[in-house]
Amino acid sequence: MSRDKTPESPNNCCQPKEIVDVFELINILSKKYEKLERDNIQELELTPTQHFILRELWSVDSQQFKDLAETCNCSRSTITGVVDTMEKKKLVSRESNPHDRRSLFVKLTKKGKDLKNVTPPLETIVNGCCPGIKQEEIIILGELLQKLLNALKP
Repeated sequence: MSRDKTPESPNNCCQPKEIVDVFELINILSKKYEKLERDNIQELELTPTQHFILRELWSVDSQQFKDLAETCNCSRSTITGVVDTMEKKKLVSRESNPHDRRSLFVKLTKKGKDLKNVTPPLETIVNGCCPGIKQEEIIILGELLQKLLNALKP
C-alpha cells in the first residue's frame, strides 16, 4: 500500500475513490449523451424515453409492457405514462394479449412506423462525437463497462 492510496477492497477491486470517479464520469457521459440525443430528436417532439421505446418497437413490434420496462430499465408505471403520451400522439396503440386478458401489448401505429423514416439513427447522432478515440478503445471500453454492470447486478 502506498501512502497516497487507500487499501484495496477485499474483492481486489480498485480504490474506492477511483470507482467513485468512474461512476461520476459515467453519470456525466449519460447526461451529455441524453442532451445529444434530445437535440437531435426535439424537432420530432419526442423525449429520449419515447425515442427509445420507438426504437425497440421498430426492432420488434408488438411488445408487452413488462418487456419494454425491462429493456428500458424502468418501472412498468413509467412505461405506462410514456405509452399514454405516445398513444395521445397516435404513435402507438394498446392491444389485448389473446393468450392473457390481463396483459396488453404496445404496438406501433402507421404514424409510429412512418416516423422511423425521418428519425436519425443513433449511429448518425453519435457519429463524430468521439474524435481521437480508436475503434479498439471503444470496444475495450464497452467490455469494461459491461464487466462493471455485471459486477453491480444483485
